[in-house]
Amino acid sequence: GRCSVSIEVVDVNDNFPEITISSLTSPIPENSPETEVALFRIRDRDTGDNGRMTCSIQDDLPFVLKPSEENFYTLVTNGALDRESQAEYNITITVTDLGTPRLKTQHNLTVTVSDVNDNAPTFSQTTYTLRVRENNSPALHIGSVSATDRDSGANAQVTYSLLPPHDPQLPLGSLVSINADNGQLFALRSLDFEALQAFEFRVGAADRGSPALSSQALVRVLVADANDNAPFVLYPLQNG
Repeated sequence: GRCSVSIEVVDVNDNFPEITISSLTSPIPENSPETEVALFRIRDRDTGDNGRMTCSIQDDLPFVLKPSEENFYTLVTNGALDRESQAEYNITITVTDLGTPRLKTQHNLTVTVSDVNDNAPTFSQTTYTLRVRENNSPALHIGSVSATDRDSGANAQVTYSLLPPHDPQLPLGSLVSINADNGQLFALRSLDFEALQAFEFRVGAADRGSPALSSQALVRVLVADANDNAPFVLYPLQNG
């Protein structure tokens, strides 16, 4: 005789969830609004609760997961990022099934943030006071100014310059010069205390970003007296 036997195979939770990354954008520019970083798909070859999954990332990151089609997720920024605060993020995608015992798969992504020229150079002081003794030699190094920029690359490269003086009578171009690369200041000619005791001018620091950002600082130069004049009698006049 014959008999028919039906065998039902009961699923066991023996397959780990799978993560397939379809696209990844890195670096992403800072200051951008909601930006898509990655698109990925998850799946589990088991059935029932063994094949149902949850998907998550760390809570303390400025990113969120958005489900799209079934088992597809988009990783997006949760607002604008600031490269100067954090330039790189390590994101762990965790997919866990609902079987017993639960099986978990993780995938790590590294996302870097590219720089935007959003910081102007900052001088170490708002005002610099320099002192130089009169009768100095020409081209004497009398001091320096310094500025830094929190950006990176060309956006952080600083160039120094002398700005037009507020006093149109001040012959600044014949008094001092500045090294555009390092901010060193030089007296171009011998200074005379009896003719000029002090003068001030502004210096600029500009980065090489596009558009360039800049800032200013004030420089005061005090000329110190030297004993270079002999006394003479004004009155009474001496007869020869």
